This record gives sequence, structure tokens and C-alpha cells, in this order.
Amino acid sequence: MKMNFLRNKNIVSLVRRMGIIFLFLFLLTLNQWAQVQSNGYFAYDYVNNQVDEGILKGAFTNPLLGFKLSGALTPNSNFVCEALFREGRKIELKQAWVTLGSSDAFISKFGLYMVPFGKYNESNRPHQTEFINHPLTAEYLYPRDWRDMGVLIEGRVKIFNYSFYAGNGLKESDTLSAGEQFDDNNRNKSLGGRLGFFIDQGFEISYSHYRGRFDKEDKRNLIYHGGNIDWQNKSIHILAEYMRAAIENPSDFEKGEAEGYFVQMSVNFGNISPAGSYQKIKYSDPFHGNGFLSFSEPGSGLDLEKTRWSLGLVYRAFENVMLKVEYDFNKDVKDGARDHALLCQMALSF
Repeated sequence: MKMNFLRNKNIVSLVRRMGIIFLFLFLLTLNQWAQVQSNGYFAYDYVNNQVDEGILKGAFTNPLLGFKLSGALTPNSNFVCEALFREGRKIELKQAWVTLGSSDAFISKFGLYMVPFGKYNESNRPHQTEFINHPLTAEYLYPRDWRDMGVLIEGRVKIFNYSFYAGNGLKESDTLSAGEQFDDNNRNKSLGGRLGFFIDQGFEISYSHYRGRFDKEDKRNLIYHGGNIDWQNKSIHILAEYMRAAIENPSDFEKGEAEGYFVQMSVNFGNISPAGSYQKIKYSDPFHGNGFLSFSEPGSGLDLEKTRWSLGLVYRAFENVMLKVEYDFNKDVKDGARDHALLCQMALSF
């Protein structure tokens, strides 16, 4: 038995090594038959949080490095693979998909995709936003870099654009922000999409929806509704997003509810862009929270209401280098506690 186990273990290890070698050779030869583009980005933060008695304590933290490969496999098929290196974590895939179809009106993606809920989730890389901290909605109401495994269909027809997807969905966890999974904890597949239309050049309004059963028993739904406005030109950029979640709990508990929104604006004065944002969330759930493990082991519940004012300044030192400063005024509406923070960041793309 022991010899068979060791033999099987060696075989698995050999297969993995061969797989890595074949992948490396595949990437080396990819340029011979595909038009491959590569780019990346890097960010590094300095964070100063206010603690007891108003004392500020600062630290350099949050190094992040991202790489992206994209290209054409055939005249009607493309691929994208993006990987992240974060502090204290293993390498993680942000997205990895292959398309079938090259028409602007219809593109199908298969693999790991960024969930098209609102606009912020798909464009929150350090070099893509004027702010350093994620909005409260992205911090509390859905997973950071919300991704899913499945099929995504999207396209644009005249003034309308659309996205529809079917994926493994979110799993039940102690909070909404911790529900990301890449396998599936039940038989149900999540369904969702986003429908938007362009009122004018650079001015888009869209509605987003998500629905899926998230418990292991495959009985209870998690439903999201959202809307956003995105307006930008050479001088100004305004992004506003609203979302609401309905959390179905066991019959012995009331339903959970969560909603939040943010409005952010930046003004471009050449290489300098001042920015401001207001954010608010309200999150109530009697069944989940600290201590939640399963259907039979509920948590202590959640009852949050927070607001944040953010003021920022971006200096574009070079075309691909951004230096950011941000000050956040955080408030817990329930108990009036305040927790302010000063953040600095260097973000570059290459």
C-alpha cells in the first residue's frame, strides 16, 4: 500500500512538472502563431491610520504586481490571461478566458471572467482609478476583484451594450465579501448581466443584475440589483454606482439586506487631477456574521452602517506613472466612531 501511494505521488509530481514544461514551451512558441501582447502594472502604498488618542501610525504596505497576456488565436478567437502577485498571497488569476466570435455585436467568453456588475469591478486596477482605497461597496458588499468561472456573452448594438453570463456563482459565507469561489458548492448556476446605453459620447447609464443560490443545500437565493452612471471627457470624470442585495436566510431568520452607493469625481488639470468621493453602505443580516459555519451553525449577525468622504490628488509624473495622495474620513453611523486614514500610492503601468 505504501509503495503504491509513493509511486502514485511520484507520478502526479512528474505529470505536474511535465505540465509546467509544456506550458512554458507553449508560451515560448505562442508568438509564432498568435499575435501576442503583454503588459503589466505595479503599485505600492503608504498607509497612515488614525488609532486611539488620535495617534497616527504609518507603514509601507500592499505591494501589487500584475501581468497580462492577450492575443489572437485564430481570426475569430482571442485570449486573455491576467495574473496578480499580492503581499502574503500566492499567485492568483484575475482573469483567463478565450473568445469565440469577433463581431462587436456578439462575443462569447469561456473561462474565468470579471463579473460585469457596475463598472468599477472591471476597471479598478491602480493605474485605472484616481483613488487608492476601494469604495465601501467593493469592500463590504461583494468580493474584491469579483470573478467567476463560466460563460460570458457581450456585445454592442448601436447605442446599447449588453453582458449576460452563467457561472458557478458566489457561495454562502460569513460576509458578502468572502463568498468568491471557483468551483461550485451546489448544483445551481448563477445568472446575471448588465444592460447599458450611451446617451452621448462618454456618457453611459446601465443596470446590473445577479441571481444565484449560494447555500450548500441549494435552496436559498442571493440577489443583487445595481445601477451606475459613467460620464467622462478630457476634463472631468464622474462615476456613480448603487447596489442592493437581498439575502435569503432560513425560515427561522429574517432576510438579510444590504445596500450602498458611491459618487466620485475627478478633474483633469494637465498632469494634476484633484478628486473627491462620497460613499455609504448599510448592511443588516441576522443569520451570517462572525462565527458562521453552516446552515446549523449561524453567526452572530451583521448590522453595519458606514460612510466615507475621500479627498485625493493625482500627479502624473510620466505618461505611465501616477503618484497619488488620499485622505479618507471614515465614520461608523451606528456608534459615531471615526477612523480616518492618510494614503499614498505609486502606480505605474508598463
